[in-house]
Amino acid sequence: MTKYESYFPQVGEADVMHVTRNDRVVTWELNRPEQDNGLDIDTLQAMGSSLTELERDAKQLVCLLVLGQPAVFSTGLDGELLKTCFGDAAIFREVVDRLNAVLDRLEALPFFSVACVEGVCRLGGLELALACDMIVAGEGAAISDGHLDYDAMPGGGETRRLPARIGYSGALRFILQKETLGATEAYKRGLVDEAVPNGQALLRGRALAETLSALHPSVVHGIKSSLRAAAPRVMARTETETFQHAVIDRLVSG
Repeated sequence: MTKYESYFPQVGEADVMHVTRNDRVVTWELNRPEQDNGLDIDTLQAMGSSLTELERDAKQLVCLLVLGQPAVFSTGLDGELLKTCFGDAAIFREVVDRLNAVLDRLEALPFFSVACVEGVCRLGGLELALACDMIVAGEGAAISDGHLDYDAMPGGGETRRLPARIGYSGALRFILQKETLGATEAYKRGLVDEAVPNGQALLRGRALAETLSALHPSVVHGIKSSLRAAAPRVMARTETETFQHAVIDRLVSG
């Protein structure tokens, strides 16, 4: 057993994420509010296990809703996990690779996905939202990148997905100027698809899911596939991997 395998245990008893299904719609609710919905190993494994089921049942599904709590969507990788990462570059790379594997699978789902964002959404939390097809944000949302606070670069696909949403210069400005956007401004910039009253992001997500539920899943899948083929290309993970690994090596070596 490698040290990486020994470090990554099976999902424990902690209920880190609620997964519910109502007919053709599945909901992920992050459930670590005291840790700002930080993505720890258990959460990444729970997402991976759920994705395996979603991929298996994809022909019957039309929508996945992803949400956090009213005060925080997610602040990215868990703080305690990051302490371990900053002490071992190999583990850090493995964690980032696992995060990317989950987000790439989420993005590749054949049915529609909606991030229902309320409260703080930053770091890997934003990268989770960007992996969804649509982002709906409540007016109280505070959306930022945050990696420069740690002298780091996004490691979960933001540099690949953000330019496809708001263009190269828009992404550069957002990240390098360390901007924090509310829902209305994020909507104006194209970072989110809809801005709704505070606390209404999930309700709007459910309304979208209900509309999709009236359609045959094959129609939803076909439309998504066709539109993605015509959309701006999202870079492959391998195109940014070298840069991310170099930053990790520098952060760990000090």
